[in-house]
Amino acid sequence: MIRNALPEDLPHLAAVERSAAALFRGTRMDWVADGPTLAPAMLEEAAARGHLWVAWHAEGGAVGFLLAGALDGDLFIEELSVAQDHQRRGFGRALLGQAVRRAREEGLAGVSLTTDHDLPWNAPFYASAGFQVLDESALTPVLRERLAQEAAHGHDPAHRCAMRLAFS
Repeated sequence: MIRNALPEDLPHLAAVERSAAALFRGTRMDWVADGPTLAPAMLEEAAARGHLWVAWHAEGGAVGFLLAGALDGDLFIEELSVAQDHQRRGFGRALLGQAVRRAREEGLAGVSLTTDHDLPWNAPFYASAGFQVLDESALTPVLRERLAQEAAHGHDPAHRCAMRLAFS
């Protein structure tokens, strides 16, 4: 079940994020597995705006979440995490679908994100949901700045991309 995050969900999301990040162990992004989780204030603000959704499983509680925010006329996906023992069961795709529905309801132009372009659970996953990689000429100044900030925080710019699902 996908639903808006409730205040009582928020303390459990760091464990979901940490579990999902463990998937990066043994990759060139190994450092992500031990990196910081999202700030509680960021989660609270997104929940208050209706831009934080939780995948809820009767036996596991909160098993995934998607955090988004408005950016450059789109709904921008800040984080999509599903606990390792619940991955590949459709929770990530369902969370993504909820974000797309919300962006349409808000009258936004599309949904965008930045990600690693070749790890299979990153860009290939989003491409399978209709997102397209933006080439250099299609990057807005805001997305260029976002990618630059990510590079400053340790992401290899040679492996990063911006992706977008545009609404007609």
